[in-house]
Parts: sequence; C-alpha cells; structure tokens
Amino acid sequence: MKVCAVLIDSVSIQKYVFGSNKLKENLGASYLVQEIYSSLLSKAVSGIFPDLKFDINDWKDIQNQPFEVGYIGGGNALLFFKEENKAKEFIKEWTKLLLLETPGIKTAVAYKEFVLEKFKDSLQELFKLLRNNKAKYIPQTVLPRHGITAECSRSGYSMEVWNHGEEKYISSVTNAKIEGSVMAKKELLNEFKDLLGEDFTFTDDLEELGQIKEQDSHIAIVHIDGNGMGKRFQACNSLEEIRRLSLSVNKATKNAFRELLGEIISDFHNIDSEVAISKRDNKTILPIRPIILGGDDITFVSDGKLGIYFAKLFMEAFEKEEASDNKPLSSCAGIAITKTKFPFYRGYELAEQLCSNAKKKRHNEKDDGSWLDFHMAYGGFSGTLKEIRDSHYKSDRGDLLFRPYRLHTKEEYDFDSLINNTAKLKKFPRLKIKELREVLTEGEESARKFVIEQKYRERNLPDFSGRNDKFSLYISSKGEKNKEIMKTPYFDMIEIMEFYPSFLLKERKA
Repeated sequence: MKVCAVLIDSVSIQKYVFGSNKLKENLGASYLVQEIYSSLLSKAVSGIFPDLKFDINDWKDIQNQPFEVGYIGGGNALLFFKEENKAKEFIKEWTKLLLLETPGIKTAVAYKEFVLEKFKDSLQELFKLLRNNKAKYIPQTVLPRHGITAECSRSGYSMEVWNHGEEKYISSVTNAKIEGSVMAKKELLNEFKDLLGEDFTFTDDLEELGQIKEQDSHIAIVHIDGNGMGKRFQACNSLEEIRRLSLSVNKATKNAFRELLGEIISDFHNIDSEVAISKRDNKTILPIRPIILGGDDITFVSDGKLGIYFAKLFMEAFEKEEASDNKPLSSCAGIAITKTKFPFYRGYELAEQLCSNAKKKRHNEKDDGSWLDFHMAYGGFSGTLKEIRDSHYKSDRGDLLFRPYRLHTKEEYDFDSLINNTAKLKKFPRLKIKELREVLTEGEESARKFVIEQKYRERNLPDFSGRNDKFSLYISSKGEKNKEIMKTPYFDMIEIMEFYPSFLLKERKA
C-alpha cells in the first residue's frame, strides 16, 4: 500500500533547551519540545480532520482512516496520510502553531510517497530527504523583531510580552518557556506523586539543589544516553517493531529514574547529611531535578556532590530494564560539575562531550557495558573537553586522568575500585593528599620519595590493577590506536573525593 509519509524532526534542540541560565526556562523549553509532538501535533491534525477521533498514543491501521501516527521518539515523528494534499495542509498548520505557541523551536520536515510493504527502504529514503532539507533550509521560527523594540537580555529577541511573574517585558520565546515550566512541574509532580507524597517536591531554581551557602557551591549537570540505540532502531524491519522498541525504551528510562528517585527518598537521612536541604510550602526540596526525561536519554541537575553517585544509580537501574528486542540495555554518562552561576549551556555542552568520550572509550575497549566520565570545573573554562584536558591534565610522566570508568568490571577501569581506593586515600592527612596532587605532576624520583615516606609512616597508598612497580604512581596503559601511554588514577581519586557522598566513602574499610 502506498501512502504519503511525513517525517518531522527538531533541530538545535539542545541550544533551545539549555540556552538559559535560569532552570525554570530550561524546564519550560524541555516541556515545549515534548508538546510539539503531542498536544500541538494533535491540534494540527484536528484542524485538518475535524471529525476524526484519535488518540496520538493509540496506534491503529492507516488502511482504515485518513491519518495515522507511525511512531514518535528519538526527537522525531513519522506520520502517514492517505492523501498528499492533506499531508501538505498538516505541515502548514503544524508549523503555524509552532510559530504562535512555541516560538524559537526549529524543525525540519520531509514528505514523500511511502510503500508500507517496503518499510525499511522507504524509511531510509525519507531520512535521506530530511537530511537534505536540513542542509538547504533554515526556517523562520520567531516573528521578526520590531525596529523600535528593546532587546530581551535572556534571548536576544524583541521584548514584546509583559510577564506578570517577572514584572517586566520579555521576548515571546522567553515567555513561552516560563509558561511551559508551570505545566512541566505539574506533570512531573503528578507522575511521581506516589513517591513524593506530602513530604517531597522538586525545585525550579538552580540555587535550591542543596548547595551550602557562603561556600564555593557547585552543581552537577548529568547527561546519560543509551548505547547503540540508533543501530537497534535501524535493525527493525517493520513499523510495529519500531513502535514496540520506542515504547519499551521510553518506559525503561522512566522506570530507571523512578528507581533512582525511590533510592534517594529511602536513603534521605544520609543524603541530608551531605547537602543543605531547602523547604518550600512545608515540603522538602529534593537535590535533583530532571530536565529531559524520555526516549533513551536523560538530563538532570543535582547538587555537585551528588551528581556522579546519582548517575551511577540511574545507570544501574537502566541496565535492569528490558527492551522489546530482548537485548540488554546499557548507557554512558557525562557529569559536568560546575559552579552554580556558570553559564548553563556551556556546562551542558561539557556534559555531552563527557558522555561522548565515555562512548568512545567503550567503543575502543570493544565493551558492551555502561561507562561514565566526569569533569570538575573549579573555575571558568574554555575550549572543548579534549583541549581542556590536553592543556591542564598532562604531566612529564603522562596523563593525570584515568577516566572514563566502567560500571561493574574486574578490569583496570572499574568504577567500584576507584571508589574503594578513594575511601582508602581519604584516610590520609589532608596535607599529604595535597602533596600527592603536586607529586603527580613531578618526576619519577619525587613519586618514589613520596611512596617511601608514606610506607615509613605506615600509610600505604591504595593499590590498583596494572600497577607493577610499587614505587610508581603511573602505569602503562593503551591509548588511541593501541598507543602506549602512562596514566595515573590517583588524580581521579583526589578529585572525586570532594564530589562523592562522604557517607559512602566512610562505610568502606581500608
């Protein structure tokens, strides 16, 4: 059967969602991105087929009606229309609604004849057309600015809307995000109301994630992405397979976050000892806030001391979930720990690069597990992750960083071993830990003297897999293209010591 297929995709979404330093606007933007594939899509379809009764999540058969949803997921949607002219009408109606209700969101659209019996080949051709359309045309997604209107400091667009909450004029883009944040929080609280009860709630303010005031406070921006999902979707041979896989992966992500949330609440007496918990409306504010939650990825923010730990809990929960193709699930995470007031978008970009670096390590190791990478930005930073590490984390001996790490392995990159060894190193006097940090950047003789001194004082440095020379702080490891390099895990231990829950380190025996 031949139909007209419409493939719609969102463009530059990360910049739209994370372009503000106001968490409320990030949350509202994330909600609006979801809305373009739900309520706005339904509204556009109803404008074309006013008598058609349908549920966007209740997939039926295109043969029996003029319109059908193929699938929605991964930032795009596939729609089927029996008539080409109706497909064109939908595109006009949908993009008009985006301009009016979600200004600033950029999308790309492709439509062409689609043979349902040749689903895989037809879908590949449609994606190829979509890529070409993206390269050729940049849509106008904001009404043109007025020559006499002042510029919104948050978005750079014309200040044209009076926002009562802000008590000032802002752009239509910023206003839509702020209004979207209200609905975003309402939906989130409703989804997890059984866990939150009357005791807990979420915040819309980066300042309320648990940072201790009048200290050098940090937040953790965590981006986690499922491994190999693109290939798994490409391996699907039918529309039904894609639908099932999309639903099961989305469910797995939400279930994993639900388990993380349950873990935080059940262990809150320990979490409370790590951070400065705030209250609002007589409810305790949790030190975590999801921004993107769905599909095969999640982005959340938390107090800086908790981000790596929360990422680990989520990844472990995700591994226990099941997908419709019966293949195991795994993920990679990037955790960027930045100062609270640091530009949020740059922090998110760093988290994305860290996640990509973890995926790259996983690929190089020919591994099928879950990996994570982290970076502590004590001040400002510029450049890519590679540029930062090449310029600031090299010594005469080799690499100061051993990361990324893998969850649950017996090999040298085992994350649990890192935490065990960090707990042992934490028992050293603070001055000696500071001295070790300096020694790591010096020559082999300095390392030998330091190790001998600690042994004399009956303090043994934590050992690790691959360490052959008992006086060395570095080991030989394989880098890109199996090139031999020298690396040390001790610097990782020193850094993560400040950004991992101390109650977990205290529980471990030296």
